[in-house]
Amino acid sequence: MKCIINGDEFNFEQDLPVTEVLSSLELDQERIIVEFNGSLIKKENFNETIVRESDQLELLEFVGGG
Repeated sequence: MKCIINGDEFNFEQDLPVTEVLSSLELDQERIIVEFNGSLIKKENFNETIVRESDQLELLEFVGGG
């Protein structure tokens, strides 16, 4: 399954929930905002939102600093 994440093509063996996509990219889902096919999704919906062929995700990670 191919999908686009932040403009880059990624290949996964099967459709996956957003939580597993984030995990495979070693991203902390507590610090990520996800836009899924043009719509923001809530963190509580990450596990039920399934990424399929040709889906597009934009990921924004919050980082602290100072």
